[in-house]
Amino acid sequence: MTTKTNYKSEAGHWYDHDGEPMYTIIGANGKERNTTLRDAKSLGLVPSVTTIIGIAAKPSLENWKITQAIQASLNIDREDPDYINKCKNAGREVGMKAAKQGTKIHAQIEKGFLGKGTSKPYKVIKSWLDETFPNEEWIAEASFCADEGYGGKIDLYSKSGIFIDFKTKDNLEGKDPSRLVYDEHGMQLSAYAQGCNIEEPERVSIFVDREDTTLVLPHIWDNESHYKHKEMFNSLLNYWKLVKNYDSTIL
Repeated sequence: MTTKTNYKSEAGHWYDHDGEPMYTIIGANGKERNTTLRDAKSLGLVPSVTTIIGIAAKPSLENWKITQAIQASLNIDREDPDYINKCKNAGREVGMKAAKQGTKIHAQIEKGFLGKGTSKPYKVIKSWLDETFPNEEWIAEASFCADEGYGGKIDLYSKSGIFIDFKTKDNLEGKDPSRLVYDEHGMQLSAYAQGCNIEEPERVSIFVDREDTTLVLPHIWDNESHYKHKEMFNSLLNYWKLVKNYDSTIL
């Protein structure tokens, strides 16, 4: 397993065996384009953790998308011949706006841990980490490739085996962080730990409010669920390999 620091978005979902993100490649026409499964098979790339987890259904996310489309429909003229498409597009725009804001907040936090500036969410998170996990050396946005045949970028981790993932959400005031987490969040952290050969990790999901970025809710996962989440992820990894007819395992 090799770690490599990289600061791009994980949108491309592919990594080489050195842990280098391969989100895009130069096509035959000399222009940059998104990397495809066909490219990955040809170049021996591995899929990302989020790509693997993404193969499983996410009922809560789908329900959120449906809600956004329904809410958008209330502000669109039903007599419009393109009514349905406009509802769908309006719903997508809400999701894209949320994702864009999430990316911005992630970048602010990342810069703080890289010593390139401070921000409100970084200060709050750093203060909580210093109190909860004192004297740790934090590594931000390191990418890796695991022998099992997948890669990823870790928001934040320590050499002692603490893995942290940041999530952004709306309206966190008064919420219980234990009710915000799903198995997919635990799987993501367990996959990162496995990829870094850490058998007994400390896993933390930290939620940041998109509107008030000083509102931060951390959730520390129990140790017992790590094995379950690791097995869940590996099951999805095997399923992905079979569905895509591509064994990305590094021999």
